[in-house]
Amino acid sequence: MLGIASLVRIIRLRGGGGVVARGMGGTLVSMDTGNPAHRRLRNVVEEIAIASGVPVPEIYVLEHEEAINAFAAGYAPADAAVAVTRGALEKLSRAELQGVIAHEFSHVLNGDMRLNIRLMGVLFGILVIGVVGREVLLRARGGGRDGAALIMIALGITIIGYVGLFFGRLIKAGVARQREFLADAS
Repeated sequence: MLGIASLVRIIRLRGGGGVVARGMGGTLVSMDTGNPAHRRLRNVVEEIAIASGVPVPEIYVLEHEEAINAFAAGYAPADAAVAVTRGALEKLSRAELQGVIAHEFSHVLNGDMRLNIRLMGVLFGILVIGVVGREVLLRARGGGRDGAALIMIALGITIIGYVGLFFGRLIKAGVARQREFLADAS
């Protein structure tokens, strides 16, 4: 069950970075955009793609986000997408925006996206174990000794799933922190 749920999640996330960016509410920045902030973003991304030797990724703006943030998504450089919040476009200078985009390109070049997709798939599989156990608990009715055994098994599966999810998230956070340090250094 863990393997199947993880595999399904990984396959869905392998659809490319654009799928993730659109799922987060991103708006694609077209090549012929007339918006000056979007044009500046596109120019910066294209410059860094040329300097990095990778294809220009799809570019998205999270229009409803006022905070300064960005992310890279995708399984490989060929299907990558870069998303930037509206706050980053409005508040950062061109040089600062270059730094943010260069950081995101470091994630692409270091294979962080692939690692994150695999980690998310495994965590989803662990979550499914906990949810299945919880659903069995909620639906379990009396039934004598067999019902009590089923409830105990479901309780054990629920505990294993959620404890595993907790520790999995701790591990993911530790890995993410190290990958952020690597992207900053790159």
